[in-house]
Amino acid sequence: MLAEKQTAPPPPPSASRRLWQWLNWLLTLGLTAVGLWFIARNVTLADIGDTLIHAHFSYILLALFIMLATLWVKNWRWQLLLATPDTAPPPFMPLFWAMMLGQYVNLIIPFLRLGEIARIYALHQQTEISKARALGTLVVEKTLDLIFFAATIVIILPLVVLPDFVGNPSTLVGTIAFFLLLVLYLLAYQTSWVIRTLRWLFAKLPAAIGQRLLHVAVDGLEGLAALRSPRLSLLLVGSSIIVALLAAILPAVLFPAFNLPFGLLEGTLMHVVVSVVTTPPSTPAKIGVFNSAAALLLLSLNAPNEAAVVGYSIAFHLVVMLPQIILGSIAATRTRWRWSGSGNQSSVIGHQSS
Repeated sequence: MLAEKQTAPPPPPSASRRLWQWLNWLLTLGLTAVGLWFIARNVTLADIGDTLIHAHFSYILLALFIMLATLWVKNWRWQLLLATPDTAPPPFMPLFWAMMLGQYVNLIIPFLRLGEIARIYALHQQTEISKARALGTLVVEKTLDLIFFAATIVIILPLVVLPDFVGNPSTLVGTIAFFLLLVLYLLAYQTSWVIRTLRWLFAKLPAAIGQRLLHVAVDGLEGLAALRSPRLSLLLVGSSIIVALLAAILPAVLFPAFNLPFGLLEGTLMHVVVSVVTTPPSTPAKIGVFNSAAALLLLSLNAPNEAAVVGYSIAFHLVVMLPQIILGSIAATRTRWRWSGSGNQSSVIGHQSS
């Protein structure tokens, strides 16, 4: 019976999942059509092609290198998060392929947000690190990203005016970042109090359920072990600063590729605007949404050449997305992740903590 369960084909996607997939593709086609219509009104395809052909490819290659370096630093930071003061970190490459798989899944099926599930699944499959512990490290990682993103906004706000289509996210982002930082402090440095509180809460549940939840919670707290080490905490902050700097430098490096008269300040603003606009689940690989945000910002900055604006938005999108898609597709072949069985895998993660 067990063998039959293991070899049985996965169930077909549910009707709601198929509907989401169709809506996703329809939204992509709609945004692409609107973008092409807007371009045709202002710039000819021949002008765009000429701009791309005559772009300074050395800057595009440099931006591509920065993107790859960003992925490397992010994975190094995750490796630090999975270390403890008493144990060595897990190997670099299994973590890298798990991270790339997660980013790839989120790009391909953004509405379902299965990337983190895929990442945890791949990590457990390759290293036997418990899923609850891996989830704890992802919470810390996202919190660090949000904190330094909020710091970036606070730094540039006095120097620039955000476009109307973005609004001013500083208050909301800053409040969320501060709240999450406080939660991380309690979880990392008041662990005994947190466990006692959870034990008291779970004692009110049926014994089997309460013990199960307590086990998962304690296992998840192991993902915050790195925060209790001054050395690891310093490395985590340093790596997060590097990630934030690279994110601001990358769009700035692409400006001279298209002879756009902008620098690091505008590049940082580009990073903030595109990040805010593309954070909600949108289209596969953020097609249309990413490009539109970049182009609208350049137009609001009075970029002198509309063909260069379109060329920049295309190049920026490709530099950011192509490495994630290529490396992610490789990661998908190196793990046992199955698109058709992703729902089953997510349920496995929910039911297993080790």
